[in-house]
Amino acid sequence: MIRAREPSWGRWTLWASCGLAVLRLLYATRVELAPQEAYYWQYARHLDLSYFDHPPMTAWLIALSVRLLGVSELGIRLPAVLSSLALTGLLYSLGARLYSPVVGAVTALTANATVLFGLGAVVMTPDVPLVLFWAASLRVLCELVLPDGAGAGRSGFRWYLLGLLCGLALLSKYTAALLPPQILVTALGFPRGRAALRTPHPYLALAVSFLVFSPVLIWNAHHGWASFAFQTQGRIETVHGLQPFLTGRYLGLQAVAVGPLLYVALLVSAGLLVHRALQGDPRARVLCLASLPGLVLFSVVSPWHWVKMNWVAPAYLGVLVATAASWCDPKRGMWGRGYAYLSVSTGAVLALGMYLMPLCPFIPFRERDNLVSGWRELASEVQRYREQSPAGQPPPLVVGWGYKTASELAFYLPDHPETQSDSALGKPGLAYDFWLDSVREGQDAIIVADDRQPLRDAPTRLQSVCTAVHALAPVTVHRGERPVTTFQLWYCQHWHLPGPPREHLTLQAPGART
Repeated sequence: MIRAREPSWGRWTLWASCGLAVLRLLYATRVELAPQEAYYWQYARHLDLSYFDHPPMTAWLIALSVRLLGVSELGIRLPAVLSSLALTGLLYSLGARLYSPVVGAVTALTANATVLFGLGAVVMTPDVPLVLFWAASLRVLCELVLPDGAGAGRSGFRWYLLGLLCGLALLSKYTAALLPPQILVTALGFPRGRAALRTPHPYLALAVSFLVFSPVLIWNAHHGWASFAFQTQGRIETVHGLQPFLTGRYLGLQAVAVGPLLYVALLVSAGLLVHRALQGDPRARVLCLASLPGLVLFSVVSPWHWVKMNWVAPAYLGVLVATAASWCDPKRGMWGRGYAYLSVSTGAVLALGMYLMPLCPFIPFRERDNLVSGWRELASEVQRYREQSPAGQPPPLVVGWGYKTASELAFYLPDHPETQSDSALGKPGLAYDFWLDSVREGQDAIIVADDRQPLRDAPTRLQSVCTAVHALAPVTVHRGERPVTTFQLWYCQHWHLPGPPREHLTLQAPGART
């Protein structure tokens, strides 16, 4: 009797991942940068040990990539595509290690069929390396604490590898501060972990984490601990009491991030993980401690503070594996398998729609939320004004109201000029505050403000930084034939750092300077 050959799930996952990576590389060249990507490219142009609002990993990766490929959308996005390829392999390895190869393949497929991880495979943000190093840490932790794990290895090297991965995660995003406490609690929950805590290896591994993270500490020590103040006191100052509608927004965004049906399945899996962990299942205990702290934390915070879609990404890793294991259970009936297929399909359709939205104007989308269309169009109009500078004078400084506009113009203007943002107009401008000394006072400037983030006090604010101001014709940008937003432009004569208001300032009508 000839036995049917079982599919090689590892090989299937590898080929599917490589195919997706090729498609994403092609896609990366066709779609304009998201504002955050342009902002982190600005980081890379000002290489430093760290930055005001984020650690440096994203900037370092982009800097390396554009050095290899040049300043382009692909150059900025290559690290995201490669990181996603590695993350897919890690998710497969995690599912296969804990359950079976088919669980690993389903985990990898499910993650790629979501807006959260699918778009994260091509949009370069700090979450990309964060999730990668977080998943790698979880994979190593399984070997350290599970009863059938490989253990610490010779000289405890797996603890030091875990420390290195934690440090790299901390270099990626401050959310990784949740990772060491979760590892400690997980270690305390297993005999092998508790035994390891009686050796020096975990504590030396923690020292390795801090050593890897030390560039951020050094930068902060030289800048008045600005990042830590922003991420603690600054965040607290944005809390304005209990706002239940924020929880509704949080739940809605998460349902879009992973797909509504999968989101329900993940929440159910989280509850089942708690039950199984309490019954003594070691795999459930590891996955529960990997996901529950983050899910609970962000859910508790959500009525008080806007929780962005991407913040929760690391917390889904454990429940993704558990959900895939549940779907692959042979005891699952037809209805359960049908729900699994429908969940992945729904998420894939949402992700595909988000991929195609910038390329296919007929796809319905709330244009106000479309942040990847129109930047080349805007830059073309701004460049036209820059080229009208008198002969012998340098092109005017470009100031974008809001880091998004400033960063996109820096990238899409043909000479990649040194743009400035809110700090040039007397308001805190995030990392741009630390780059203000790269331009000189006394030159003319073109000031650009997006109607989605309007410069409401333009007469007063511009009065403090310009000798005279001419309002230029507004620029409306499009996705196909659909208008996305309108930008207001001003020509500022003799820009200088904010000072006392000047009574002789004149604001002329749009089109006065052409």
